[in-house]
Amino acid sequence: MSTHTPTTWTDVQGGAEAERRAAPPASALPCLSSNNSIGGGTNEGRLEAVAKVNVLTGGHKRSAFVLAFEIMALAKEYGIERLGFLTLTFADLVLELKEANRRFDSLNSNVIKQRYLRGVVVPERQRSRRVHFHLLVVLGADIRSGADFGAFDRGDYRSANPALRAEWAFWRVTSPRYGFGRHELLPVKSCAEGIARYVGKYISKHVRERVEGDKGARLVRYLGFGQGGRKASCRFGWNNDNGWLWRHKLAAYAERNGARDTEDLVKIFGPRWAYRLQGEILAERIDEVHPSRRVAERSYALHANAEGAREVARERYERGKTFARTIQLDARKLWTKKQQ
Repeated sequence: MSTHTPTTWTDVQGGAEAERRAAPPASALPCLSSNNSIGGGTNEGRLEAVAKVNVLTGGHKRSAFVLAFEIMALAKEYGIERLGFLTLTFADLVLELKEANRRFDSLNSNVIKQRYLRGVVVPERQRSRRVHFHLLVVLGADIRSGADFGAFDRGDYRSANPALRAEWAFWRVTSPRYGFGRHELLPVKSCAEGIARYVGKYISKHVRERVEGDKGARLVRYLGFGQGGRKASCRFGWNNDNGWLWRHKLAAYAERNGARDTEDLVKIFGPRWAYRLQGEILAERIDEVHPSRRVAERSYALHANAEGAREVARERYERGKTFARTIQLDARKLWTKKQQ
């Protein structure tokens, strides 16, 4: 949050009003953590806009943040030596995320839930459009002690302890039964923070390669946590100026419409209320101390621009009514004259 001097609504009315007349209308408040960059240069050096389905939104980043938090909590509760990083790749070419999830659900129900205490699952669509899965699972034994990760990188696995070797033997037999080919389970090489960041990055990698049919599918699954077992939730807002402005305008809008919480907003306006009402919410006036002058100016500009647009609409509507009334009167006079 900005450390500028708190500012009230009236402090900025005069200056912001002058700016509004001179400047074009302000755009809607951007998503709190969106990736709206461009990339994918062609051979001619031109840049192509990222498709909407491949934009990393604030919701995606919240999911990654919560995922990292949960992984660090697992390491603290069970010990990093009991965490295993498992990658599962299908033996055949699976391009549909729905089909990939169906097969994984079978493996999860029959194997993973019984074998591991807890786990988090992140799907990844690769550039080839193939889908595979990354899991961080909690085992019942230490699989890290004695592991020589440098030797592992060279293809020498003699330092693996018995618990880790048992896992490898298990998956060599089990994965083909459920349609998986290449599989790899390794202990965590770095610290808890490192593996948390590493797994979290797969969310952005998956979103970057998503296709239209992937929209709405879960980015992360939490296995074996049970009710109350999670340490974090995605239902939070970033503590920055844009987040402050959205939350306070939303509170004012909800109060004006008789809603006490987001569940009431769903009942009144439907499940997509935030998408449909974003402009109205951001145009809401809030009469309270703002965290900075910049935020107060933005808040006032959003409201003033909306008021200006409404005034133009009212004026055009009234002109239209007057015009329509004139035509109606002229038509009635003409009809009366003909009757005479």
